[in-house]
Amino acid sequence: MNDNPSQDRPLADEAIQVWIYQDNYEELTKLCEEDGSKPGDMLREAFDEWLSRRRVLIELFSESKAEFDPDMTTVSSIDNLLERIRRDGW
Repeated sequence: MNDNPSQDRPLADEAIQVWIYQDNYEELTKLCEEDGSKPGDMLREAFDEWLSRRRVLIELFSESKAEFDPDMTTVSSIDNLLERIRRDGW
């Protein structure tokens, strides 16, 4: 097994370019210097982590939906939570 799990994953057919907002650039640069990573690698890992957490939350709430049959208030709360996670980078 490779020490770097990202090297074991196939790349997507299409590359994606990301523009960083100025207010995040300094913090990203500092994190890269501390970690020894390149900005693109750090952003890719952060996005992968965010997607993974999002999948877990969706799965958890999907299971509770089957058991409890939530009303629109619960669905709205889930949407708000996912939006907060997206916004805050949880």
